[in-house]
Amino acid sequence: MTGVAMIGTIGVLEAQVRAIPPRKVAPSFDCTKARAGTIDQVICQDRELSILDRTMGLDYERAKLQTPPVEAAKLLQEQRAFIANRNLCMKRKAERQACIAFAYESRIQRLGEWIDRSAWMSE
Repeated sequence: MTGVAMIGTIGVLEAQVRAIPPRKVAPSFDCTKARAGTIDQVICQDRELSILDRTMGLDYERAKLQTPPVEAAKLLQEQRAFIANRNLCMKRKAERQACIAFAYESRIQRLGEWIDRSAWMSE
């Protein structure tokens, strides 16, 4: 995806964030179990990050359904790498929200390649 296309995608995501009623926003995990000072708490307290997490979670499930068993380990490895890299954003307090949002946006874009099968069919 080109930079222009990614900017368009981000604009669509922002419009979707504004369209969701505030009480309906929740990430893909249970916020009551988020511990203080963790990335989970940061995500739970931020509307945009909650929506990005929910979107990524749904896309990951869709990607798993589209991925043949022989490629499943690669998808899981990428997901674990995403989580590790996303968690590094906690070290960047001044840029934390932007860093986490970018990590999610990048992962959602990559999961789109798994969903449309281009992630593994082009190899």
